[in-house]
Amino acid sequence: MAEPGRTESATPKKREEVRKKGQVARSIEINSVINLLVVFIILKIFGNYILDGIKNISVYFWKNIFVIDLTPDTIGQLVFFIIIKFILILLPIFIIVFLAGIISNILQIGFFVTFEPVKPKFDNINPAKGFKRVFSRRSLIELFKIFFKISIIAYILYNVIKKIMQDIFITPLMDINTLFIFTISSVYSLSMKIIVALIVFSIIDYIYQKWEFEDSIKMTKQEIKDELKQMEGDPLIKARIRNIQREMARRRMISEIPHADVVITNPQHIAVALKYEENVDAAPKVVAKGVNYMAERIKQIARENSIIIVENPPVARALFKLEVGWEIPAELFQVVAEILAFVYQAKGKIKEGNKQQKIKDNEQFAT
Repeated sequence: MAEPGRTESATPKKREEVRKKGQVARSIEINSVINLLVVFIILKIFGNYILDGIKNISVYFWKNIFVIDLTPDTIGQLVFFIIIKFILILLPIFIIVFLAGIISNILQIGFFVTFEPVKPKFDNINPAKGFKRVFSRRSLIELFKIFFKISIIAYILYNVIKKIMQDIFITPLMDINTLFIFTISSVYSLSMKIIVALIVFSIIDYIYQKWEFEDSIKMTKQEIKDELKQMEGDPLIKARIRNIQREMARRRMISEIPHADVVITNPQHIAVALKYEENVDAAPKVVAKGVNYMAERIKQIARENSIIIVENPPVARALFKLEVGWEIPAELFQVVAEILAFVYQAKGKIKEGNKQQKIKDNEQFAT
């Protein structure tokens, strides 16, 4: 059972962490019943082949045991030959059962490999921990499952034997073929009933294992909050980072103001600094902007650096909507070109000889 307070379902992050540790919802009973079913199917399909192989080995053994010179070497060679033959006959069964075990795990938990459960841990050799595990709720449940399976198999075995009891008594009177057929049919009937019972039992066990796993990985509300903080960052730290970023952006913005061509205001609450480098910029761009205190700061720096301040509330409000570093939109080209022309004239950047050419250039820019 989950500890008190653990009422929330595990998050995807928690599920991934416990999965890496090898903690998954898996029923060993499903593996066992699948392996048993696979063996049964193999024996059903390849039973004749296996029996023929065993018969051939028996014939080979009895043909040679009385004709060869029995020495330690010859007996060893004979035994080795028989063992190899048995391995070759049974090897396909072992391989198929091994693959069936892998497939049954993949069906339950997907393809997943981890060596975490086999890593040496002090808790695994700690007597106190071991004693606690022996008498834990999980151990008692596993013990109950073993007794329950034995009881099911014993009950099925009792019923099958009860039905064929009369036939068992006459087996001494049967010929070898009849006895063989009787034995095979009885074993087949018994095996099918046991397999069906174990399939039902394994499904119930898987449902229980799934429930127990989900219950064991439940989290408290505080653990979920802590996890969210780790994934998304502490709100206080994030706010601090945003403040630092804003401060750095403000300092970069202030450092650009002395290089601006003009500051446009509304006139009290908004101030926007523009800069235009001919043959470099496609259009004037915003290098600084601010409201209230920041607007006053921009105007103060502008005055200290002899930058002309132009009061134009509609243009100031329109420019303030732009981000720092953005170029002005096309609908502001005309009015900004006129402001820059005024600024260039006021600063004396346009000499009398090329005054008309500069205005002409600004008009071309505005169009």
